[in-house]
Amino acid sequence: MLAHLCEAAHAAWPQLVVDDARFREHLTKLASGDVDLLAKLHAGDLYLSLACGLANEEALAILDRDYLRELRPTLSRMGLAPNEIDETLQMMRAELLVPRGEAPPRILDFGGRGQLRGWLRSVAARTGLRTLKQTGRHVELDEQRHAPTAGDLELEYMKKTYGEAFQRAFEVGLAALAEDDRLLLKQRFRHKLTVEELGELHSVHAGTISRWVTAARERLVKATRAEMQRALGVDRSDVSSILRLIHSELEISLSIHSK
Repeated sequence: MLAHLCEAAHAAWPQLVVDDARFREHLTKLASGDVDLLAKLHAGDLYLSLACGLANEEALAILDRDYLRELRPTLSRMGLAPNEIDETLQMMRAELLVPRGEAPPRILDFGGRGQLRGWLRSVAARTGLRTLKQTGRHVELDEQRHAPTAGDLELEYMKKTYGEAFQRAFEVGLAALAEDDRLLLKQRFRHKLTVEELGELHSVHAGTISRWVTAARERLVKATRAEMQRALGVDRSDVSSILRLIHSELEISLSIHSK
């Protein structure tokens, strides 16, 4: 099996030279003796990451040109400005490639069970979130609240009548959510991370993340509806109608059919 993985790695990166004994040792350590896991490892990606960890100049050039550059759209969707993207990628590169005291470079933590590109996207997302936090910018989920109503007179009326009340209730509901829920909704709808990227970021399957997002969204709808009922003194059916109309303007995928 190790010989087969070495052949696959050489085929993927014929221009790179890494000692086969060192590569075999790396594979064995990652698989922890699990033959079935060993067979599933992405040999080419592991070969490249090991070469980068060993400071192979050609491998580092490939990483910069063909991998890190592709992360710019992901960081842009998170709301980072071009100069912040540059800083984030520089920070990420240093953290991945510079040895940590006696510990090896972090890129050697890549386990090879998924693709290197996906692993790097998750690292970029975490680093990008740190950059946003350091800037001190407050990111709102409801940035679309001033979107045009495209000639929908009923919706325009509802916005004028209940828009401010909804906004206040929405903010109360959002503040009442658990921090994990707020972060997840912000990552999904403001930072525009896909469920696949979120899965990599949180180390769970994309289907699990989708369920988490849906549950968090439902909790936000419940909290917002309850606050509108309290503030306006209207019954549940009226609030549901208002939320349905306002939701179409906010363009946030909130379900109004929570139980």
